[in-house]
Amino acid sequence: MSIPVQHSTVVDLRKLVDQVPVWAAEKGMNPLAAVPEAPGRHVLLEDELVNAEAFIGLAHTCGARVLYYDSETFTAEGFVVLDENDEEDGPTAEQQLDTEAKRELKKLRRATQSCDGQITSVLMCFMAEGVAHFWGHVARWYTELTEQRDEFLQLHRVSQSDRDEDDRARTAAEVERIAAELAAGPEFRAATKRSHHQDIAANAYPPPVDGNDDQLEEHERLIRWAVNQAVTVVEVATRRVYAGYERDLDALAQEIAAARILDGATTIAARTLLVSEHLTATSGGYTPPKRFLDLLMLRPHLRKQPAARTIVNDTLPLD
Repeated sequence: MSIPVQHSTVVDLRKLVDQVPVWAAEKGMNPLAAVPEAPGRHVLLEDELVNAEAFIGLAHTCGARVLYYDSETFTAEGFVVLDENDEEDGPTAEQQLDTEAKRELKKLRRATQSCDGQITSVLMCFMAEGVAHFWGHVARWYTELTEQRDEFLQLHRVSQSDRDEDDRARTAAEVERIAAELAAGPEFRAATKRSHHQDIAANAYPPPVDGNDDQLEEHERLIRWAVNQAVTVVEVATRRVYAGYERDLDALAQEIAAARILDGATTIAARTLLVSEHLTATSGGYTPPKRFLDLLMLRPHLRKQPAARTIVNDTLPLD
């Protein structure tokens, strides 16, 4: 029934449904319990101007031979539904309601249940001169109950797209939190292999003990995203730190030499390793890039000086 109908006058719709075919028969018309769809041209008569019995009399006056009529019955089940899809994972919209909203929902559903099976509307139609003439009435209680339901849903309903967006926002926030914590750790900053980064994250954020397969998979994916984000943060910070150092490599080389951390190192590899470890420790865990190390190790203060050659003059025995 897509025709807008009047719903201001109080009418006993159940009694009316029984009375309509009787009135139609009395006027010599054939009552048919079905209503055609509204065509392009039609007339709607409101019951404040024409009541049901008068409408049937008008149909007779206009020469109608068939009176179409129908009614709808209220079903409480499914009338107040907050979730578009209850089978989705995560908390439902009802579970996210506060105490007051849950109380309102319970009251609304109780009122809905008390109306189950009642007639919500009656619609009649007859054809005259090729024009469909409609009359209808909607129960006042149904109009008021629908308004209460719509108002409640407008305030509290969460669509699936909204829930998905909330889930994505929560996941993104959790990834950002874990990434920040990982990037703040010296051990994570100093790690040079992705597998080492993953191991550090796995130990710091173990999966839920009682998690099912989907939860374990989601946790693994979340940690993987966090590691990728944390590595990016560390890489950016590393470039920033060593770009600052690179502005005065000679002073840095002199400082390292003065610290005598290279004493005893006799090979280039050993000296480079000691310098790398020193810079990692003093920079807050940021491992120096290879290019930076190569440039630094070429500074005169860090280049290994060749050992001084001692010339021994053998004294020939005097004859």
